[in-house]
Amino acid sequence: MRPRALILSVLACSTVVALDQLSKVYIRESIPQGLIVHVFGRLHLTHIKNTGLVFGLGQGNVLLPALTSVLILVLIPIVVRYARIHYGYCLSWVEAGSIALIAGGAIGNLIDRVTMHHVTDFLLVRLFNETFWPAFNVADASIVSGTILLILFILHRDLHNATERTRPA
Repeated sequence: MRPRALILSVLACSTVVALDQLSKVYIRESIPQGLIVHVFGRLHLTHIKNTGLVFGLGQGNVLLPALTSVLILVLIPIVVRYARIHYGYCLSWVEAGSIALIAGGAIGNLIDRVTMHHVTDFLLVRLFNETFWPAFNVADASIVSGTILLILFILHRDLHNATERTRPA
């Protein structure tokens, strides 16, 4: 990994973990569980203990989500190293930043699962009437954003490379 990409990754990952943990502490200390507070527009805050997976699926299963987070955090450097050794591939700053967002989110939720045996979810978005998107947190948003950004960048790069290969010489 290039030095700038490494610095960006460490900063992005650390920032996500700090924002995630600080926001969860604030929610736990200021909003009673189950209460829904309107912020503005469709955004609401709440306080939910999520002992399950994404979208609250599999409530009560603490071990599987924790192991999934650990697996992701172990696989990231292995895949990056493999790509560098076998293909000479060095991550761009966008890819490094995207992976850092994913890792920061995984670390943020893993901290909760290890220390409290649940994840604090608090962001609610009203879809329509009284129907809400499942509650999530900064770590979840970071994982989703990093994944979408990484996929879009890879698709753009592959499309660009395919266009370059088909141009006449």
